[in-house]
Amino acid sequence: MTRQQRLTPQDWIKAAFRLLTADGPKAIRVDLLCRELEVTKGSFYWHFKDLAALKAAMVSHWQQVATHDLITSLTAAELAPRALIVRLFEDVLDVPARDYGGAMAETAIRHWASGDAAVQAVVRDADAERLAFLTLQLRAAGLTGPEARSRASFLYAALIGMEQLAAEPALTPTNISSFVDAVLTPPAPQ
Repeated sequence: MTRQQRLTPQDWIKAAFRLLTADGPKAIRVDLLCRELEVTKGSFYWHFKDLAALKAAMVSHWQQVATHDLITSLTAAELAPRALIVRLFEDVLDVPARDYGGAMAETAIRHWASGDAAVQAVVRDADAERLAFLTLQLRAAGLTGPEARSRASFLYAALIGMEQLAAEPALTPTNISSFVDAVLTPPAPQ
């Protein structure tokens, strides 16, 4: 970034995500951010009241993009439940923008949440919203009550786990389809 360009709050959020994913939550510091962006501390305080405000903006951005926007884009596509779940896996496993820390952003947020109650509350809200969405899709696919919720939890755990393995090859599109088909198969009568 050249000195002539004006930074935006989004530039600070991106830089903070890069620091978070590279070095953990303790790396989200004004001095390190200023070094990363090659600006003075005055520039930071022009955009944010304090570090807490930046951190709140970060988790708000994460919840908006990784939960609300993703759900909105999936439901706007008007896909059948099976196709929607396959698309969800493909979208989630697609490498996120490096501007925001890349593939390890979700993992870094969850690590951060383990030591920060405010971040933990946002992650808990996102988890609840994501699970409710998956449960709704599984019910629309023909699974009932507790079975839909149980399998939604399984699907969600699989997604989170696959994100943890960001450096490893994820499921191929064929494997994703087979995996989703297995989850959607009704339980055998007993």
